[in-house]
Amino acid sequence: PACIALCVLASSAPADATSSQPASLDAISRLEDDYAERLTRLRVKLEKKLPAIRERSREAFAAARDAEKRAKAAIAAAEARLGEITTAEALVAHAKGKWIGGADQGIAAARKKLDAASNAAERKAAEDELAHWEQNRREGVQALEERQAALDAIEGQRPEIERERKAARNALATSERDLQEALDGLGLDRVLNSSRLDGELAAYQVLLDGTPARLAAFAAQGRRQRKQLEDLLEDEDLLVQIAVADGAREGQYGAALDLYHLIQQRSSRAKRGPLQRLALAVALEHAVPHAQRNAVGLSNAPEFVDPVERYLHFEAAYLEGELDPMFDQLTVWDYRMVVDGEEPDAILAWGREMLRNYRPDHIAKADTRWRYVDAVRSEIRYGSQDNKYDRDDLQFFQNILMNGGVCGRRAFFGRFILRAFGVPTTARPQRGHAALAHWTPDGWVVCLGAGWGSGWTKTRYDRDLDFLATTQARATGDAFLAVKRAQWIGDVMGEPRTYGLQRGEPAFWNAVALYTQRALIAGAETLAPVGEDIAEANETRE
Repeated sequence: PACIALCVLASSAPADATSSQPASLDAISRLEDDYAERLTRLRVKLEKKLPAIRERSREAFAAARDAEKRAKAAIAAAEARLGEITTAEALVAHAKGKWIGGADQGIAAARKKLDAASNAAERKAAEDELAHWEQNRREGVQALEERQAALDAIEGQRPEIERERKAARNALATSERDLQEALDGLGLDRVLNSSRLDGELAAYQVLLDGTPARLAAFAAQGRRQRKQLEDLLEDEDLLVQIAVADGAREGQYGAALDLYHLIQQRSSRAKRGPLQRLALAVALEHAVPHAQRNAVGLSNAPEFVDPVERYLHFEAAYLEGELDPMFDQLTVWDYRMVVDGEEPDAILAWGREMLRNYRPDHIAKADTRWRYVDAVRSEIRYGSQDNKYDRDDLQFFQNILMNGGVCGRRAFFGRFILRAFGVPTTARPQRGHAALAHWTPDGWVVCLGAGWGSGWTKTRYDRDLDFLATTQARATGDAFLAVKRAQWIGDVMGEPRTYGLQRGEPAFWNAVALYTQRALIAGAETLAPVGEDIAEANETRE
């Protein structure tokens, strides 16, 4: 690949040092200044290469976005008013049925008791009960009159509201077409569909996200660290891989580089193909250590997951054919959601062995929505009454298998067993409930909870629909790079990053990215949720 046009360290940089000879604060400061200057020069260079956008085109794009927002707001307002009618109808039905109907049943039962009373005490009790239900009925009749009056007052507005909703929906369809035309009218295809700037844009990402201060602190550790960083800034392919995968966790590129090189030193297989992608995913994700969840009784167990051992574990499992058949088709971004688990490697191995021996049918299942994770509905009984019997000598996921749990523990186990077989997965909570989402060859699916749009994720994408959108766009392959290029250019222009249309008002280039993504995934299949009926139950209707 072509080298990135970045100058070498300035002459003011400190002389080479070894890891045992840490640089002075002045030397680190000079390195920081150098990386900050690089960042500025690269931004200026990139700005000159970006296409000029006519102000009229920008205004048309902004106007189309505003029109779409107004149409959506009008639809929401109309549906809210229709919801008021639905609520009023439900209140009337409640007064007629449960309230008055229930009172009538109570009155009939009390009269039977009164007729059957054989002494004064029984008659008094029956009379009191009858009086209670008769009063309850009078209150119900009064409530029905009030509720019916409220319904009558609003019901007449239904035709007008439905006309307004229809008009707003038509306006939305028009605004969406106009927005796409305005997006096309910006004339950005040449820059967004070309790889010409990828290396420089990705290098800018590393310098910006890594920050000159953190990169300087890493480079100041010694000659090896400085060379690793310089090699990265000249490796266009690796830079782009990293940037597409959303970069090093919390911008810790120094730690990520160290891990990446350590893994490749331990395994020659980590330099190409799926195992190279796996190695990079581990390095990026574990640049900030992941806490390890050990059995309570193991007082001397490691506090954090060992990233190199985590890679070697999955490499060995892959080479032995123990992982999902599609494991080698995953991207770096996908692999990050395989290797980020809290379980020790030995427990991952236990999970695979347990399922192979005990329920191999779950491994062979053709329905990839339920493959492996079907163990939750067949083996993890619902209820927390036995959680008190969890054993200190067993790891968390073993205790869940033994003693069951409610939604949280069941979702935890589901994600664990998916990771054990190399399937990407993430938490997908919703209000009052824990669920999960996981990768399938046909797209991501919500398991053990309500469908997409009902919750959020614990990722930078936050809203679950925004997470779903990026998974669908990433599945398009190279076409997805247009989305990332627009985001990267937004970073060059100093825009705050917006990861989805469900939250936040994106600035210009981020809006270009997200509306490009929306066009890219138009017509993409969205998988319906599975296991919603057993989210908090043992018996399934499926």
